[in-house]
Amino acid sequence: MIMKNYYWVLPAFCLMLNLFSCKQETKEQTVSGKVVDATMNNIMLVTTSGDTLNISTMDTDPAIVPGVLLEDVVNITYKPEKAGESEILKAVKLEVTTHSPYYYIQSTWVEPNPIKPTEVQGITLKEGGAASSVGMETLLFSKWVMNGNNLMLTSQSIGSGQTLEGTDTLQIIRLDTDSLILSRPDGFVWRLGRQK
Repeated sequence: MIMKNYYWVLPAFCLMLNLFSCKQETKEQTVSGKVVDATMNNIMLVTTSGDTLNISTMDTDPAIVPGVLLEDVVNITYKPEKAGESEILKAVKLEVTTHSPYYYIQSTWVEPNPIKPTEVQGITLKEGGAASSVGMETLLFSKWVMNGNNLMLTSQSIGSGQTLEGTDTLQIIRLDTDSLILSRPDGFVWRLGRQK
């Protein structure tokens, strides 16, 4: 009679043991936000709700988690993962919903050469902030930085027998898939087209 009342104990104990020993699966979450910092293995973004997240992209498939640029607006799916004693957020999927201006500005931009109309001159703005001149032998661009609506170009002028280094800050008047228009407070306007 006493044993009859305890038949439920063994199955209940086994069920509880199963629940505690099973690894709890962490759920994936998707957020939208703007990229404020990015390295080869990490993305920092400010979400639409104002939270700042650091999400690891280490060992992810570039076809599913592509590279991003500063100021890209993205939808990113991530899940928490154990990393030693701590927990990291690991990217599972990423989609760029709005490209950063950096996406559009990294290119070769040219205008007709006023001295040789059959040729062009201009600038190549490369990934990572490097720059080079196109068709200009005396003005050698080396670096570029975009800060809001300003483009800062570092160059060397090697005309007239001496080398002068400097950084010119130009306001971006227009930037789209085909054109880049820059201006300075002194009235200088540089109208460039994307080289095909």
